[in-house]
Amino acid sequence: MGTILVCLSSKCLEKLVGILREEFVKTLFVRRDIRRLRESLKYFDSVREDADALALENRVTGTWWSDVKDVMYDVDDIVDFLRAHSYKQRCCDRVLFSRLAQLPLDYRIARRIKYVNERLVQITMNSKMFVPLAMRSPQTLQRNGVSRYVAALVDELDVVGREIKETTDDMVQMIIGCGHQSTISVYGILGMGGIGKTTLAQKIYNDRRIRERFHHVLIWLSISESISETDLLKEAIEKAGGQSYQGKSKDQLLQALLNCITGQSIFLVLDNMTSSHIWIDLLRSPIERCADAHVLVTTRSRDVLSQMNAIHVHEVHKLKEHDGLELLQIIPNRRRNKCVLSSKATKEEWARVLESRWCYEGLPEEIQGPLYLSYNDLSPQLKSCFLWCALMPQNFHIHRDVTYFWIAEGFVKKEGSRPIQEVAEDYYHELIMRNLLQARPEYIDKGISTMHDLLRLLGQYLTRDVAVFMDEDETPPNVRRLAVGNAVEEIPGIQDQKNLRCLLVYHHDACRSVKRDIYRKLEHLRILILVGAGLQSIPESVGHLVLLRLLDVSCNEEIKQLPGSIGNLTCLEHLSVSGCEKLASLPASLMTLSTISFLNIVFQDGTGGFRLDELDSLSKIRRLLLIKLEKASPPASPVLCNKRHLKELGLTCTMGEEADCRTSYEDSEVKNIEEIYNKLCPSRKLQYIFIDGFPGDAFPKWLSSEPQDTLPNLAHLHFNH
Repeated sequence: MGTILVCLSSKCLEKLVGILREEFVKTLFVRRDIRRLRESLKYFDSVREDADALALENRVTGTWWSDVKDVMYDVDDIVDFLRAHSYKQRCCDRVLFSRLAQLPLDYRIARRIKYVNERLVQITMNSKMFVPLAMRSPQTLQRNGVSRYVAALVDELDVVGREIKETTDDMVQMIIGCGHQSTISVYGILGMGGIGKTTLAQKIYNDRRIRERFHHVLIWLSISESISETDLLKEAIEKAGGQSYQGKSKDQLLQALLNCITGQSIFLVLDNMTSSHIWIDLLRSPIERCADAHVLVTTRSRDVLSQMNAIHVHEVHKLKEHDGLELLQIIPNRRRNKCVLSSKATKEEWARVLESRWCYEGLPEEIQGPLYLSYNDLSPQLKSCFLWCALMPQNFHIHRDVTYFWIAEGFVKKEGSRPIQEVAEDYYHELIMRNLLQARPEYIDKGISTMHDLLRLLGQYLTRDVAVFMDEDETPPNVRRLAVGNAVEEIPGIQDQKNLRCLLVYHHDACRSVKRDIYRKLEHLRILILVGAGLQSIPESVGHLVLLRLLDVSCNEEIKQLPGSIGNLTCLEHLSVSGCEKLASLPASLMTLSTISFLNIVFQDGTGGFRLDELDSLSKIRRLLLIKLEKASPPASPVLCNKRHLKELGLTCTMGEEADCRTSYEDSEVKNIEEIYNKLCPSRKLQYIFIDGFPGDAFPKWLSSEPQDTLPNLAHLHFNH
């Protein structure tokens, strides 16, 4: 709340100063109102950074606080509309922006600014009556928070206490000592949230003796309340060494899982089980076909373990006092940046930590204490980024692409001449460093992370009135960010959510039947994610989303074309259409958008398709992913050489899912692909290369000939197929 206020007010002030210098604004009748708006914002810029924490305990200020937050979003919308139209005026024929043409915009902006200025005056008056002076007083926030360590990858040097080591050894001995047997053995780890159940399970799962005993099939499944049965089966198939296929039915996936595990010895971990139905109704039947099966379950519910007929249950308790002291001695010395306490060097500083507020009235009990303090220790920008991640479904894989979401929302503060994407990536790694995101251990660059369920609960609570992860058929009024879970049967009234800034729909066909003019009513959208949403087309009305910065319509297999109106999206920075198998071409207007820095596209057959040499117009491209390159035509001359911002390049050819049914290419096709790869010659700034599927006999010259000279900044090189 206060975090959002701090970010929005300072950001809007900075934007308004720039706008008032624009030639475009000098011709508007509302210039005086814009100046007045700027002066009003200076009051809100002085509100304390920790005002949201104070507001948690003061209900009298609740309405005032909600009004402040609401009007600040309105201010941000007005400022961004002005900037978008200013950019269009600079890029287009000035005749289009004559005084006559500007009148409708002038009138519309004038009405909104007048309304906002009146609200700001009223809010300021109300603050003098209802809001404590302490909340309105400027303050340099001194952070004495305590980070909460949430285990992601188990580092043996960070695990303290004799009990966890003895328990690990006892349970491993119990599991491997059972011998091969036809019945399923279920073991339980029981305890409250955040107590260390997952850490203990990971130690058991990673134990050398377990890996030797069950070397054929080890499966770890994180169970979230929103995960669908098909998604869970796909993950189980992949962990068992098989291939999961998009679009397969539940029965087909069950058969694929059976093919992977029948007759095998298997060790299965079901992490965070909240009910037994996933086991009883879905997984038990195929697991019974194994020759030897052992299942380890972590849960907060003893009933779950009883219903699964667990033969042994270990209950995890809080650390003993001497173990807690050992943890404080080890962590700060080994990883100073990963613990807020590591910066506390004097007795006085430690005393201030002890005297910090460890409890706030109004916060649910499970997110009290150090959990909230670790959040409160963040800067306003990092708080906003953390809260945004809490919008994702439980156990969602958060890619480092999330930085583009933060930039689109305006959370990232520019630092001098540094590219804003680099600043955002620093935010991502700092959240990992503070253990507010948990890096997946299999990705050496920390490219994928997750959020602990208690941290997610904290984030969702703090943003409950503006951001909603919807897992039931109910949409609260006036939300700004909406994510839709696949447990929702229908999304009621998206068109009525006129203040939406961010709409996320993942693998849900609820958008198949939306009205074609819906985007005219959602004009404040900055982020639109419709992945696997059953779309058959993208309506022309998407061109009205002039504030849109991120558009992802991946995995909509029926889409055949994108509308030409996409060229109106002059703020668009991120576009992904991967998995749109029938997309025949991209509109010519797309390549007029010089703002694009992330592009993920698929090539198709046909002379009217996208041409590689069109990439030359994308001067700001930073991440480029090209799929089905076998369908492309070689460009006349090398491309990408002058793309000095390009950091990441992904090149993909179709190679077939299974080793025994690889895609067959004629010699002429292979030569064509090799020529394409040779012409995609990146600049020396490139850091990441992903080559997924390459049927050629030799790699491109720019990669095979002295790459240490041609690509001196290359840090990650990934080959597949």
